[in-house]
Amino acid sequence: MIVVAAVLVIGTLVVMTAGWVKPVIALGAAIVVAGLLGIASPRDLFAGLSNGGVITVGAMLVIAKGIVQTGLVDRVTRALLMSVSSARRAFLRLAAPIGFASGLMNTTPIVAMLVPASKQLEQTRSIPARELMLPLAHLTTLTGSITLIGTSSNLLIAGIAGDAGVEMSMLSFAPVALPVALIGIGLLAWIGPGMLRGSGLADVRPHDWRVELRVGEHALAVGRGADELGLLTAREHRLTAVQRAGDDLPPETPIGAGDRLVFEASEAGIRSLWASPLLGLSPQHLFAVSVKAGDRGTLHDLSENDDIDVIAARTKVSLRRTALVPGATCYVSAPRAEVIDRSECVSLWQSVAGRVPQPGNTWPAVAILLAVVLPATFGLAPIELTSVGGALLMVVTRVLTARSAVRALDWNVLAILAGSVGLGVIVLESGLADLLAATLQRIVAGNQVLVVLVFGVVTVLLTNVVSNAAAASILTPVGIAVATDVGMDPIVLLALIGTCISFTFLNPFAHQTNLMVIGPIGYSRTEFTRFGMPLTLVGLVAACGMGVLLASLR
Repeated sequence: MIVVAAVLVIGTLVVMTAGWVKPVIALGAAIVVAGLLGIASPRDLFAGLSNGGVITVGAMLVIAKGIVQTGLVDRVTRALLMSVSSARRAFLRLAAPIGFASGLMNTTPIVAMLVPASKQLEQTRSIPARELMLPLAHLTTLTGSITLIGTSSNLLIAGIAGDAGVEMSMLSFAPVALPVALIGIGLLAWIGPGMLRGSGLADVRPHDWRVELRVGEHALAVGRGADELGLLTAREHRLTAVQRAGDDLPPETPIGAGDRLVFEASEAGIRSLWASPLLGLSPQHLFAVSVKAGDRGTLHDLSENDDIDVIAARTKVSLRRTALVPGATCYVSAPRAEVIDRSECVSLWQSVAGRVPQPGNTWPAVAILLAVVLPATFGLAPIELTSVGGALLMVVTRVLTARSAVRALDWNVLAILAGSVGLGVIVLESGLADLLAATLQRIVAGNQVLVVLVFGVVTVLLTNVVSNAAAASILTPVGIAVATDVGMDPIVLLALIGTCISFTFLNPFAHQTNLMVIGPIGYSRTEFTRFGMPLTLVGLVAACGMGVLLASLR
């Protein structure tokens, strides 16, 4: 049965690595085959569906969505970067707040917010996004591994370890991960801008769209100048007037509630302005719509339905006076797609962006996050319960709608995590874990230094070949068995594994945040690997060094 399990596990990893099928399909097939062959019971194979780590990941995705929906990450980023003049200074300004945030919430939504923020910095400060974004993505991965909830692999390790009687607390990973993160941040600041310097800034697209946005009553921009906020001029948009009581005021005029800001912008500039948390826009969605053939009148006719507001069109005159041109495209906001679908003036439409950030929900969202983290940190309540409670509170307090909460759940990620737990069960129940542990024990011969070095190297290699979830599910039971045999604290070895699993710096397909930056920013695979090599080597040396030090002290 061990041989069959080994073939099944290796075959699954090969299929996942080669990309022949989706990882969730490969894992699901392995679980089904293992069940039919009697390697483990269906109850055990599907235990990932009730695994505490997987449940916590799901709940934290909802909580992270609530935090992002307030625009807090974007506002902090803008405030810190308004006066920077280089990518290195921008990175150092963001290192502490972004690193702190990465330890408290899933890194995926943070990186999702940083991509447009880096492009905004490119527009306003002429600092290339490619010099900043990859170091920031790696920073979130490093700092996310410091806490239990900062990364899904740590939660998965803790869930599997808990089933084996090894309890991991909120900061169990920190003794190894924190020093490694600090060293990694220093290295990223040193080598990042130089190694990623490219051919220059992207070409500026024509500002042939007129954008009109009404400032909300409680907007953060009220009482402040557009130049101070970074709204006056950028590569993708330029403020041309502040309309107040029917009068066009100079763009330098301090912004007031109810003002209508008029911009010249590219299409990318429309999306950038819509995503701004500064203007207090109503919580609606952005749509690109095509005018129906045969319609006459003005764009104002599109707004006869009070739920639709035209915000942008290719025109030089007021949107209210712009003629309806059959087939022409304009941008409108509406509370939901059904409203657009019912409009008599619209032939085709496409959803462009979701609800704009709602800064008024910032304090409830932050309070919920703290209510989740603090009890778990001090051992007052299990993280599974506090995180699920926090996710429910995000909906009850209306930080998120029920639909937004459900959409925050990345079912592909959760299925991969649950399937990876099943893969770990195959390794454990078949006796393959014992065989691997016995083999490693013969190699290390009871030497704790060798244990640390072997697990460090194997973890880095495995996490860059397969998903970090699969690496965690295989190495966690083996690590516990080896640590127990050599008299080593298993928490130290699991902290080493959790830290090294975050070193997904060689393969852009090894982690979701890698894929989020390599395409939009324009990194090549060769460039990605070349940049990740020194970070991986330095991180591995630092992690193993801390592992050896901690093992000798316990």
